[in-house]
Amino acid sequence: MSHDSQAPGAAERPPANRLGLDYRDAPARRVAGRIVDVHAHVYDCATTDTFFEAFALYGLTRVVSMSPVEQAAGLKARYGERIDFIAVPRWRNMSSEEAFRTQWLRDLETFRELGATRMKFWMAPPMRERHGLTLMDPFFEPVIRHALDLGYHFMTHIGDPSEWWRPGGKYANASLYGTKRDQYPQLEWLLERVAPRTVIGAHMGGSIEEPEFLNRLLERYPNYFLDTSATKWIVRGVARQPSLVRQLVIRHADRILFGSDLVVDAKYDFDHYASRYWCHQQMWETRYRGESPIEDPDADDPPRLAGIDLPDDVLRRIYDENPAKLGY
Repeated sequence: MSHDSQAPGAAERPPANRLGLDYRDAPARRVAGRIVDVHAHVYDCATTDTFFEAFALYGLTRVVSMSPVEQAAGLKARYGERIDFIAVPRWRNMSSEEAFRTQWLRDLETFRELGATRMKFWMAPPMRERHGLTLMDPFFEPVIRHALDLGYHFMTHIGDPSEWWRPGGKYANASLYGTKRDQYPQLEWLLERVAPRTVIGAHMGGSIEEPEFLNRLLERYPNYFLDTSATKWIVRGVARQPSLVRQLVIRHADRILFGSDLVVDAKYDFDHYASRYWCHQQMWETRYRGESPIEDPDADDPPRLAGIDLPDDVLRRIYDENPAKLGY
């Protein structure tokens, strides 16, 4: 199936719908049952209901969100069983590191009272550049210890797209950011430090470009899981080596979870939210070969999307059974 578009005026279309698709005509799902999005950022804003409209139309049943702690209770009251939370700190306040950490410890308790069972460490390269920190730094030890005492499991953002380390990229200065491979000793340290608690590696562990590297991590650490979030990044990574990604997902079908990384914001509309779910559905459930409908400055020109047609039993695991195994 090919959906290449040469329609007049395509360049003028919105960045979430460069092919002029009717996202309200949602394709039928390959498998029946729950679909849990384990990685999103839902905020209480003018388009939150619009997000949940797209969410329902594309067959989603539950979202696990990194929402601000001050909005979490209201979101839970409004959306009930459709939303759960991953505990996140108030990153904007990190300029005062000690006060930030003290508040983080309190917020972990608040999120726990709201039912959160997982907390996230955002350890992208700017953490190293701005604050000189990796997870192995003593600064994080009280947070890890408190999280373990409260019964938390973990999520990490380690690494970033490989394109960003290339000459001229935002992380080209390795003396400030380290190399991409330099990001991973802290992950392996955490996996050993918190075992047997589980750790979800956001955005396919930050290395969709290196399936064999991810395979080695999954084989070495039985408490490590991956989510498929960061739609543009994952779409272009799969499109460049679909057969290798397919092999990885099937080999570790019990350790992969579906996630979108959708951010709910007043500036976004229905097409924005639906576009991400549409792309994931095509990528995992079909043999689509063609352009991606989402504008992506890091992709080849035009951005490509490749469906890897996962077996039905694998789809059930990544959509439903694996999230259920982790408590969602």
